[in-house]
Amino acid sequence: MTNITIRELKPEDLDEYCGFLYVNFYGHEPVLQTSGDHKFDPDTAERRASRLAVIKQGLSLVAVDSSDGGRIVASAYASSKVPDDLEKSWNEVNEKKPTEFIDHVYLFLRGVEKRSNIFHHFEVCKALYLNILSVDATVRNQGLGRRLVAALIELGRSKGFPIIATSCTSWYSTRVMEALGMSCGYSENYSDYRDEDGNVVIKPPEPHTSVNIMAMNL
Repeated sequence: MTNITIRELKPEDLDEYCGFLYVNFYGHEPVLQTSGDHKFDPDTAERRASRLAVIKQGLSLVAVDSSDGGRIVASAYASSKVPDDLEKSWNEVNEKKPTEFIDHVYLFLRGVEKRSNIFHHFEVCKALYLNILSVDATVRNQGLGRRLVAALIELGRSKGFPIIATSCTSWYSTRVMEALGMSCGYSENYSDYRDEDGNVVIKPPEPHTSVNIMAMNL
């Protein structure tokens, strides 16, 4: 994989990055593999604006293939977060009744992040938060995700972040984080989240049974 290099994800990459996510993240994210018509558009103008704001923080990385015109083949989309960010994200989804599947997903995930108390656990006031890790299907099982997160860890150290944290919705991403020295600070099973009628809503395929908040000191 000598033709693959890691660099910062830049604002001018936005179009390519959004297309990359559409194919390689949203099509494979375990939570979104729950059966049914989810009526979810992952590439709205609002989402693009939000992603651009995060990218401008200069904390996200991509792996690019120099033998294919510098095409993005993996990404670690990360941002700086403080306790109020998790509280705000939770309040935004909790103030309205979930009507679509994606509403339930966000309500569950934002709730897990809030309940993890990760900042209190590590006694810190900010964190480098890995929001999305995604690898192109054509280069998976080659250690690229691990390599990208390792680079992100070093970036976090160079920027003075006390910890790095991430919400792993996938069994595989949890294993990657463990291999890099992260530990699970909090976990909830998907089967424990139910709608107001008592029905389990989020049903990803095996072996994905829980969301795990992984973190480590930097």
